[in-house]
Amino acid sequence: MLVLIGLAVAGALGFNSRLRASSAWKATVTPLSSIMGSGFLVSAPLVASVTGPWAPLAMGGLLLMAFALGAMIRFNIRYAESLLAEAGDEEASEEASDEEASDEDASALATLEHRLHAGHALRTMAHWAAPRTLAARTEQLSHLVLAAAYVVSVSYYLQLLSAFVLDRFGLHDPLYNRVATSGVLVVITVIGGLWGLRALEKVETYAVSLNLGTIVALLVGLLLYAGSQVYQGSFALPRAPSEVDPLRSLRVMMGLLIVVQGFETSRFLGEEHSVEERVRTMRNAQLIASGIYLTFVTLMLPLLQGDLQAEVTAVVRLVAPVAAVLPVLIVIAAVGSQFSASVADDAGCAGLLGTIFGDRLSPRWSYLGIGLCAIALTWLTDVVSVISLASRAFALFYALQCAVTAITAYTNEGARHRRLYLVGGALCSLLALAVTLFGIPAE
Repeated sequence: MLVLIGLAVAGALGFNSRLRASSAWKATVTPLSSIMGSGFLVSAPLVASVTGPWAPLAMGGLLLMAFALGAMIRFNIRYAESLLAEAGDEEASEEASDEEASDEDASALATLEHRLHAGHALRTMAHWAAPRTLAARTEQLSHLVLAAAYVVSVSYYLQLLSAFVLDRFGLHDPLYNRVATSGVLVVITVIGGLWGLRALEKVETYAVSLNLGTIVALLVGLLLYAGSQVYQGSFALPRAPSEVDPLRSLRVMMGLLIVVQGFETSRFLGEEHSVEERVRTMRNAQLIASGIYLTFVTLMLPLLQGDLQAEVTAVVRLVAPVAAVLPVLIVIAAVGSQFSASVADDAGCAGLLGTIFGDRLSPRWSYLGIGLCAIALTWLTDVVSVISLASRAFALFYALQCAVTAITAYTNEGARHRRLYLVGGALCSLLALAVTLFGIPAE
């Protein structure tokens, strides 16, 4: 029955022509698939390993933080983008003026060299202090950070993919995981460097549908299992960890931000969707994902018994009592979602590098650099520690985006609730910076 449910949902989403033609659905499914693919399957075991029966509350706190960060990015979509575009136009105009000035008589300029130099310095300082310029530079810096975060996430997704596949064969040695991950990275890098990743990106549509279908089947199975446990009187919550360190638990939860990350993709869909559509669909994607995460973690509680370890593939073993077919479905969904997510982030990173460096960096070299860095990260980390590393990298991006929010709210007097976003942007920036500095991996 669960297989039929999963196939029915996947088919309805993947082959429904009206949905595939809907602009709102496309704008919703992009951030939704990114959030759900970031770590849905690993969330319950990892959160429960440090919080026990309080896992739903801990996950709720993580989702609340993600929603607050998403609100700041939605403000940027609505108000900061136009400000940044104007700053870019002004900068281009100033560069053109500087080029015209350089063509003037050199001897005449020499007599005023010192005075012009001092004036230029003052203008430069004032220009950098201007809110528009400061917001634009912060935005540019955030793009560099995001490119680095994408490299980390590519390694993370493929390490997770390898872990799920190898787990089915009983192979848990980190060496096997690194070899398998490196092999997939080499293939993606070669394809990207020679032909681009456009063909592989087409897999994403069907992988997303399969992933969502599997999630629905999993939730239905867990709901039926929990209901049977209640009916039989054997329903039990997991025990709290024997040794609880609240500060360490908080830092571990900070290091799990990556599992609810992905909503920021709406920020970069401006060429395909309007401002209001991106704001609305991004909020909807976060609300849908939050509901699914909280339901999943809550329904997993009866299965989270004993001393849980921070195992990313633990969900495969834990759901076996629910239905014999679920472990197989989960592995298939994990392979599809993690592969498509890694391809999307690889292509996104190459696109960002192209925007930042322009013609100075060809796509071929971009893909090669991304692949080499991701392979290096694969051999320097393991699948648990790379989760924390990816979380901290994205947290730094969010910190910079929240700083853009605060600067924009300070500048734009016509923005709705500007004082709220001025304070909220500053506080969220500090919160994201704290995640960057203090997030640690689960052990």
